[in-house]
Amino acid sequence: MAEPTLLRADEVDPDQLYRFLQRFYGPAKSAFLQRHGAWWHRGQHNRWAVEQDGRLAGYCAVIPTTCWLQGAPVQALWWVDLVVAPECRGRGLQRLMDEHMKTLADLKLGFPNELAARIHRKHHWGVRDDLQVMLLPLRPSGVKRVRTAVGARRRMLQAGALAAAPLAARWRRRLRRYAPAGVRAVDTPDPDVLASVFARYQAQAGATTYRDAAFFRWRYLDAPYPVRCFLAGPPEAPTHYLLARHLKDEGVRTTRILDLFGDFEDVRALRDVVHVAAREALHAGSAQVTALTSLRPLARVLRSAGFWFTSRTRFCWHSPSEAAMQALAGPAHWTLADSDNDEVTGLEAP
Repeated sequence: MAEPTLLRADEVDPDQLYRFLQRFYGPAKSAFLQRHGAWWHRGQHNRWAVEQDGRLAGYCAVIPTTCWLQGAPVQALWWVDLVVAPECRGRGLQRLMDEHMKTLADLKLGFPNELAARIHRKHHWGVRDDLQVMLLPLRPSGVKRVRTAVGARRRMLQAGALAAAPLAARWRRRLRRYAPAGVRAVDTPDPDVLASVFARYQAQAGATTYRDAAFFRWRYLDAPYPVRCFLAGPPEAPTHYLLARHLKDEGVRTTRILDLFGDFEDVRALRDVVHVAAREALHAGSAQVTALTSLRPLARVLRSAGFWFTSRTRFCWHSPSEAAMQALAGPAHWTLADSDNDEVTGLEAP
């Protein structure tokens, strides 16, 4: 048996890689990676495939990022994908990919599932489970959790959606009337303006993604889907921004708040910009609006804006620096735009 070879994604036949990814990630994600993987991972050199005996046996990828940590930018990696074909397991291929990843950056970040979290703890990663996915049910029967449930759980959730319908109707009427003067939608946001908001209020967020103009240009302006932007505060010096995405999931329109940043002590402005984004989601026909937060003040604002349904999610990190490990266990601000939280649904297959 030949020695395995680790190749960059652009060194592998695209159709062969696409077929391999389809086996493990399904049609939506594999199609997304084929078309937009270079953008998503900030270059094909951040995606790798393991080849052995003339066929693909594994795949792994990262998303490079910069983390604002202890008052300074720190290079880091979102570790997002790692898979070894079942017939090739037990050959040390995962170790080969692990060792390569270790050479790229000291600080590694991720959003693990329950199994991965247990494995990370055994390998001395930090793991916390106090992040909240929060959901505003504009039309409860169209909420994904209700639509995709099966059996007795489906009947229970459908009954709950029916009971919540009158409250959701009152909330929709309230949103239609909500029109604060200090919030405006921007068709093409200026990355320098967004970066200036982050620069003014970054100290309030704790650990978070470092948002300079280059980050905004890559993550939102170069994205393969349109992103909506809302600004609050004076036009010459906005105090808050909110970036959202409308998409269709199995034919049902939904909205995701990808990023929200600004003066977290200004609760009224935060509430205003969230309400305006929710009002646009309603006008766009969305059944739900979803956000991710790890900051308690922001969670309170979202709850007051109708984001009544919540679920917990996990965050993990690893660094040889004890100070960094401790800092990431403290106050932090992570969003749906971080890592691979933003679902790839809503894009066409190739």
